[in-house]
Amino acid sequence: MGLSIITAYTGSSMEFVGISLFTAILCLYATVVVTYRVTFHPLSQFPGPMLARATYGYEFWFDVVHKGQFTRKVAELHKVYGSIVRVNPDELHCNDPAFIDILYRQGKEKRDKSSHYLAAFPRGISKHESVVHEKAQLLCAKLLAWDKNEPFQLTAAYSCFTTDTLTKYAFGHSLENLKGPGWKPTFKGTVDKMTGLFYLSRHLPFLACLADYLPLNVCRCISTEIYALLELIRIVIPQLVQDSLDSESGKVVHPNIVDALLESDLSPSEKTLERLTGEAVALVLGGTHSISTVLSIATFYLLKDANSLDRLRAELRSVVRDETALPPWSTLEQLPYLNAVIQEALRLMHGVASRISLVAPDGDLLYVAPDNSSHVIPCGSAIGVSTYIIHTDPKLYPDPTSFVPQRWLNANGFRNRELDKYMLSFSKGPRQCVGMHLAYCELHIAMAALALRALPHMRLYNTTVADVAYDHDQLISMPKTGSIGVQIMIH
Repeated sequence: MGLSIITAYTGSSMEFVGISLFTAILCLYATVVVTYRVTFHPLSQFPGPMLARATYGYEFWFDVVHKGQFTRKVAELHKVYGSIVRVNPDELHCNDPAFIDILYRQGKEKRDKSSHYLAAFPRGISKHESVVHEKAQLLCAKLLAWDKNEPFQLTAAYSCFTTDTLTKYAFGHSLENLKGPGWKPTFKGTVDKMTGLFYLSRHLPFLACLADYLPLNVCRCISTEIYALLELIRIVIPQLVQDSLDSESGKVVHPNIVDALLESDLSPSEKTLERLTGEAVALVLGGTHSISTVLSIATFYLLKDANSLDRLRAELRSVVRDETALPPWSTLEQLPYLNAVIQEALRLMHGVASRISLVAPDGDLLYVAPDNSSHVIPCGSAIGVSTYIIHTDPKLYPDPTSFVPQRWLNANGFRNRELDKYMLSFSKGPRQCVGMHLAYCELHIAMAALALRALPHMRLYNTTVADVAYDHDQLISMPKTGSIGVQIMIH
């Protein structure tokens, strides 16, 4: 019995020693890592909170625990530390608008993966402009025919328009959401759910890797949000891409973006079904949300301000004879006030509201701050600019949270292009949205059709500024928690 007691005691002691040793090694490792990050890291000379310089926990706290509040926190940090701040162990953030051109000019050739991909969009738009006109008129007709006593969610209606237009343009055939009953856009629900998962997967990337290998039926049991997203990525969009690839056999005859990529001189590795699907996922998930949100923001503020709507309608009537047959995009984009309304709505939409980080691969970056202090950003270091912080800079945009289209016009009433260089809704340089040209085409045509035909018959229902204003971000700008967005009644 004594021997068994001694054996048990010895075993317990060894277990205790093992745990203690492991804990000591873990603490030593953490101490070494923190010491390196704070003292010897290439970014150690840049200011920032000690916790942010030492660990990603600072960012995690505001991104995940406080649900998308890190961008607001970064704005506060700039007030304390100046125009350049270390926001995590490996990344800087700059809030100086003058730095935008420097940041997005650096290393463009290395980071711009495909100039052919970008070029495919402007070449193809003229062939599909008639589709945008057709869908915009169909949207207006459906809005005007809506039940007068039933409110509806406006972004859902606009998402039907963007989904139909985008799928026709990208894959050669439309999903025809506008022809279905009610307002049931194919991708909107999945996109909304995806944004809620963004920061969790960003800070815990193994979750995204794990999701790549999990069967869909297992994902359905774990999370309906993850299931919906993976179903879209694994089944729905690959099938749309495959249908486009089948066009050579006569199944689909409409030219589209997939065709443009296949006909380009990209390497064969850039033309696989997997790679084409990846590009299509980015296009669909980004394009359906952004345009419908911009249109919703513009509609909200135009309905709140009758003078702005009247001014827009008067300008449109100067070039429009028939509200159901609008002039071409090339004519509409020349209208100063229409442009101003679109630009202001884009500014308040923000695009990717959180920071967009780039790495300069070819050499150090020299940044001269407004106080004339110089900072050398080491080669290979990440530095970002937040769209939200730039778009709400009062030095650029006085009264930045208000909808003021006039800020985009000069004293003569023409477009003020000076502000264009600070517009980041579509990003810039190598990260610039490849669908930007299509987006502007949709916005000009849809906004013109809506202002002339539908907006005079709309009124807001249980909707306030809080339902369109930035509250937090989940990659994209989000309104207050619990908001269902802009609601509309037809009268």
